[in-house]
Amino acid sequence: MRKDLRPRPLQGIVVQNGTVPFQDVTIRMTVRRTVQGTQQMFEFGTNIRGEPVQVVAEDRSLDAKTVFRRLRQGFGFIVLGVLFMVTMAVATLTMLPPRYTSSIQILVDPADLRVLDNDISSRTPQADSGVSLAESQVRVIQSDNVLRRVVRKLDLAADDEFLRPPSSSPLINGVKQVLGMEAPLAGRDPVNLALDSLKLKTTVRRPERTFVIDVTVETTVPEKSATIANTIGEAFFAEEAAARTEVARRASESLSGRLAALRQGVEDAERKVVRYRQDNKLVSTSGRLLSDQQLGDLNQQLVTASIRAAEARQRLDQAKRMRAGEAGTSLPEMLQSLEMQNLRQQYATLSRNTAELATRLGERHPAMAEQYAQQRDLQRLIQREKERIIDTSQKDYDRAAASEATIRKSLEAAKTETATNDRANVGLRELERELESRKAVYETFLRRSGETKEQERLNNANVRIISSATPARVRSWPPSPKIILPIALAIGAALGAGIALLLGAGRDRRRSRHGNVARSRSFRAVDA
Repeated sequence: MRKDLRPRPLQGIVVQNGTVPFQDVTIRMTVRRTVQGTQQMFEFGTNIRGEPVQVVAEDRSLDAKTVFRRLRQGFGFIVLGVLFMVTMAVATLTMLPPRYTSSIQILVDPADLRVLDNDISSRTPQADSGVSLAESQVRVIQSDNVLRRVVRKLDLAADDEFLRPPSSSPLINGVKQVLGMEAPLAGRDPVNLALDSLKLKTTVRRPERTFVIDVTVETTVPEKSATIANTIGEAFFAEEAAARTEVARRASESLSGRLAALRQGVEDAERKVVRYRQDNKLVSTSGRLLSDQQLGDLNQQLVTASIRAAEARQRLDQAKRMRAGEAGTSLPEMLQSLEMQNLRQQYATLSRNTAELATRLGERHPAMAEQYAQQRDLQRLIQREKERIIDTSQKDYDRAAASEATIRKSLEAAKTETATNDRANVGLRELERELESRKAVYETFLRRSGETKEQERLNNANVRIISSATPARVRSWPPSPKIILPIALAIGAALGAGIALLLGAGRDRRRSRHGNVARSRSFRAVDA
């Protein structure tokens, strides 16, 4: 078949922004063909003559008028976009199950209640420890121990929302097994699975610069959310009380375990003290050695005996001095006796009578002789009483002096014994100090053990709920149609506007390309 290789007119040229001179344009074309295995080449040349042509390029600038025109032309797409997005939003809101949120607020005071002076777990918060304590309580609320109490108390393992029943489809089970999504047997405990679901539905956070903890629970039933939130608060208090009781119990058991050893140590120390006293003959009464008490008593007795001997000696000297005195001479009070007083009174009365009778009768009257004889008898009796008083005073002095000497001798012996005991008392005091130390430790542990046993039944945590959970009146998810529908409307309108603008831009490009081709066809190619 032979191809027509004759020159043909130029159909058109598209030029971007410029002027093309057609006076001396030559178009050359080379054709290759193979004839019986031999390549042949033909070259054709065509000269084009004409006037210079100004070619205007396509204007790609975008102004508000063009945008408005494109949006107006694509208004139908905007309406369809709005309807599509609103329909999708309504369908999504209809298919999504509603969820409701309830929350409680717990106040954690860093300073515990001061119930006992010697509290085991008492906290003295420092300037920067309160925040750390509150954050720790947040972790405690999120812990498995607290949430597991909630799962068991509310039986959430039997709730389909927290524990979905296993699929009965062999296909789904097979796919899960192939992909490794099937939980092992050890991890299929219903309580643990419900616990994992509860963790996902529970949010615990502490607002900044406060000691208040917000516990939020989200479920598909308002009453269930409120019940779970309140139960979490109760479980948290129960866990705190159990932890403090456990701490007190461990401390009490530890103290009780040490009490037996401490009691044995005190008994051993007491036996050593008793044995040492027996070996060294150190007898004590009322906490004092008998030798020390005797020494003190003898000192007191010696002082008393010395005073008594001095008084007896003074009475003896006075009695000896009154021996030469007259019968009517007054005597010291210490030498007075009833017998001496009677005799002196009789002598005084007889002396007055004798003096009166001598005045009346005279000294030589016979009656005066009898009066004088009575006076001599009374003087003799008085002198005899003086001698008796002197003998009595002498005997009293002798007894007092002997008693003083005896006491002094006993005191010297007691001093010698005390000196001997003092050397032995050094070791005794060391043993007694050891005994007192062990007794103090033992009594402290014994008292502390009793206190810790009582603390097992006390809870001094200063934590309380300041806001209980109530059933939610409005769902928390999905959002309200008042929010979703305007957003869907805006997205649909934006989507439709975008489509309208793209389609309008495509139409404008095609229209510009057709106009340029039509103008280029007005030129003819002329052979040289």
